Amino acid sequence: MNDIFDQQTTSKEDRRRTVLAVVLSTIVVSVGFMVQNALFPPSEQQQSAQVSAQTGSQETALPAQSSKTTLPAVLPAPTESSTAASIIPVPAQEQKYVVETDVVRATFTNAGGELVSLTLKKHRDMSDSRGGVDMVVPGSEGSDGLSLSFGPALSPMRELMNTQYLDENKHTIAFSRMFEAPMAGSEQKVPFVLKKVFSFNEGEYMFGLAVSIEQPDGKPIVLGSNGVAYRIDLGPQIGPRFDQLPKNADYRKYIAEVNGKKKIENPKANTATTIAPSASWLSMSGKYFAFIAVPKAPLSSYQIETSQDPLIKQTNTLGLLRSSFSGASTTDTYYFYFGPKTSGELGKYEYADKNGFGLSNLKLEDAMEGSGILGWLESILKFLLNLFYSLIPNYGVAIILVTVLIKALFFPLTKKSSLSTARMAELQPKMQELQAKYKNNPQKLNQEMAEFYKRENYNPMSGCLPLLIQFPLFIAMYNLFNNHFDLRGAMFIPGWINDLSLPESIVNFGNFRVPIVGWNDLRALPIIYLFSQLLYGKFTQSPQSAQPNSQQAGQMKLMMYGMPIMFFFILYDVPAGLLIYWIVNNIITIAQQMVINDLMKKHKIGGRTAGLAGVEGQKGGTGGSAVAAAPSKLAAGKSSAVDTRARPSGRDASQETFSEKVTRWLEAKAGEAEKGAKSGSKGGGPVSSKASRGRKNSPKR
Repeated sequence: MNDIFDQQTTSKEDRRRTVLAVVLSTIVVSVGFMVQNALFPPSEQQQSAQVSAQTGSQETALPAQSSKTTLPAVLPAPTESSTAASIIPVPAQEQKYVVETDVVRATFTNAGGELVSLTLKKHRDMSDSRGGVDMVVPGSEGSDGLSLSFGPALSPMRELMNTQYLDENKHTIAFSRMFEAPMAGSEQKVPFVLKKVFSFNEGEYMFGLAVSIEQPDGKPIVLGSNGVAYRIDLGPQIGPRFDQLPKNADYRKYIAEVNGKKKIENPKANTATTIAPSASWLSMSGKYFAFIAVPKAPLSSYQIETSQDPLIKQTNTLGLLRSSFSGASTTDTYYFYFGPKTSGELGKYEYADKNGFGLSNLKLEDAMEGSGILGWLESILKFLLNLFYSLIPNYGVAIILVTVLIKALFFPLTKKSSLSTARMAELQPKMQELQAKYKNNPQKLNQEMAEFYKRENYNPMSGCLPLLIQFPLFIAMYNLFNNHFDLRGAMFIPGWINDLSLPESIVNFGNFRVPIVGWNDLRALPIIYLFSQLLYGKFTQSPQSAQPNSQQAGQMKLMMYGMPIMFFFILYDVPAGLLIYWIVNNIITIAQQMVINDLMKKHKIGGRTAGLAGVEGQKGGTGGSAVAAAPSKLAAGKSSAVDTRARPSGRDASQETFSEKVTRWLEAKAGEAEKGAKSGSKGGGPVSSKASRGRKNSPKR
């Protein structure tokens, strides 16, 4: 079949007919367009698009935006556009909307669809007794309550948005508005619908946020500036306000979950720090509450920053940067936890059937403070604390009972440590003698000390091991009483200790602060702690452990007096619950030491009595001694005796132990009695040969 363009027309008649057909066709098409325009006029949007195309797609100038030198790629759609107005009506003024569950009350504004307040209904704000904790704290320039801005560093979009509740319980609220963005592969701006949908569940401190972008005609749009389509920000601070609380009462830190492991982020002050999107969630945590962002959308990075604000002093901000987007529509999902740092609430998101969003394996409990490898021990102590609280509903009493129980369980170790310390004090003179003798030969000194310990059957670590065993317990107790959530707002003694999680106060100085230390209150518990610690040192220090004027004695005095005074300043503003534990611990330790000292005293006296009886029996069987030759009055009434260890040759009296001194004293008394008996025999009767032999064979002292 030949192509039509291969047929050539050669006659004049044929060429005339072709020209006539073309002219008539042009006339018919032109008339048809005229009739169509008359009967079916184009819309205003189409006319503006045609004019824009004819004038090189020039856009209307926008109001200046706070000294920005470049215009954003995303703009609100003109409100006069009939198409935009028919799809999403724009409100005339800003309004507030509330979503309320049994645990939270969230307040939103239709200006950008932002969260302006989120109150935890079951947790009282300690700095404001009027209501619950508000997790959104505004600074001098307001707040960013999950505000959305297009691009990495532009101002938040706060245009008025259409608002509607999507369920009967008013737990889901949607904010929407038409915006314009460049069409893919073109400079032409096309409209798209932006929606922010917040969804809450009863009994949960986590809620969901869906950010939806849709081009109504299915045209692909481009959102992206430096790799960021938009960002979601929270700041300048999360509640409760801690700038009004005493020092150490609260703090803020960043915690990330990276590859299933907890990681603490420490940004440099006044510098925005970027965190790679490998983190499955990022938390801005306080001592008792936390904000946790769990994105399910593709992020380019997280961004955190710590700075200052004249109104709230310290600021902590967190931003989620969504990576660039190109397409006709997308819906990004985020989950945000605003609530207490407790296992009961955070643990809900380990199992899909425990929460309303079906989330699992999030490991949100890593946002809590713990003892690391000692977490199991802290859990046991927490169980005991809650157990005692269930019996006596006062956490101050529960802290005391837990401390008493722990000290009772560890009393055998405490006793062993005290006995070992006393034994060390007794051996100290001999050890000092060895140290002086081999001071220029460390190797020989170590060898002699090892033989000395073996000969005396003494283990130098026996006094330290009980303390080392109790040290992990002390760390776990410290973490528990310093961070246990249930101690927040717990009262111990009304009118004095009203909150175990805060420092107590008996006198407030108002605006006056003590110079240097900056104290604003007079506190009783730190003073009680200081006296208890000083008494603790007095009772636990052995008087024979160091020579009076030696360097060791000076170090011991520093430890006994200097350390408690130093800790008094360190612990002045710590929570009351922690000081109660420490004070009770000291008092119980002092009582235990008094019991141990009494046992040691009885043991020493009993040992001396048994020793003297052995001496008498042994020397009497081998021919007698000065003791055996003593009068019956001394044998019957003064045989309460002594350690039989004789002083080694070459040792002076200052190097003798107490038992050796007692032995020499008793033997001297026996010698005096013997002399009296001898003089008596000269005047009134002979002295037995046995006694004479005893005196003759008695050793010279």
